[in-house]
Amino acid sequence: MRTTFKAQYPTFGTKNNRQSLSYQQRSPYYWWWEFLRRNEQYLECCRNGGQGDLADLYQSFGDVLHDTFKDWWMKDRRGYHLFAEKPLPQKMTRITSPGEWNPNWTANEVMVVVVPLTISKRALQSTFAAMLKKVHKGQRGRKALSDKDASTAKFPLYRNVSIHTLRKQLAVYDAVIENNKAHKKKTSAQLGADLRLVTEAMPKSSDTIDESAKKRNVMTATVSRYFKAAEIIVANTAKGQFPNSKP
Repeated sequence: MRTTFKAQYPTFGTKNNRQSLSYQQRSPYYWWWEFLRRNEQYLECCRNGGQGDLADLYQSFGDVLHDTFKDWWMKDRRGYHLFAEKPLPQKMTRITSPGEWNPNWTANEVMVVVVPLTISKRALQSTFAAMLKKVHKGQRGRKALSDKDASTAKFPLYRNVSIHTLRKQLAVYDAVIENNKAHKKKTSAQLGADLRLVTEAMPKSSDTIDESAKKRNVMTATVSRYFKAAEIIVANTAKGQFPNSKP
C-alpha cells in the first residue's frame, strides 16, 4: 500500500534535478531534525557513539551531527520508519470465495457487504453510501494530532504547527544562544529587529520616544515568547516528542 504521512514529507527531487533546501523545509519532519540538533543531551549521546541516557532514542534517530537532512532521512529509510503511518491490517478488496474470509475481522474494523450485480450502479452506490454512513462514525478530514488514535507512526507529531512559526522559533533560539556567547551583547529588542520578527515594531528614525519604547517592548516580548517555546521544544525532542512546547 502507498506510504502515507500525517504531514507534508520532504522532497528532494531527482538525481538530475535536485530541489532546493526550501522544499525540505516545508516538512515539519525537517524541523524535528533541526530542533533535535539543538538538544545538547542528544548531541552528547551522538558524540559518545550512541551511549548515554538517550541511547534508546539514538537507536531510532541515529547520528545528527554530521549528515545533511537528506542523508539522515534516506539512510536505511529512516524517515519512513520513524514517521510513516503503519499499513492498515486490511485493505479494500473483493472476496471471491469463503476461504478468503478472515475470522479475525470485527464489525468495528471492516464492513462486509453482499452486492447484487443485477442492480444498477447508481442504486448500488447510493445504497452503499447509506450503509457506510450508518457504520462509519469518523468525520471528514484528518483527525487532530492530539487524538489518541490519530497516528500509527512510531514517532507521531505531537501537534499541528505552522512551518512559519517553527522557522521563527528556531531563528530566535539560535540568535539568543549566540548572543549569550558574544562579548558585546545585543538587547532582545535588537535581536527581534535583526530578525524582523514583527513588521509593525520595526524601528524607524522618525519614531517618537514613546513609539520607540512601545516597539522595543513588543520586540522584547516576542523574542521572549519565541525563545521560551523553542527552548521547551528542544528539550522535549529528548522525549521523542515534536513540536511539544509544554514543560
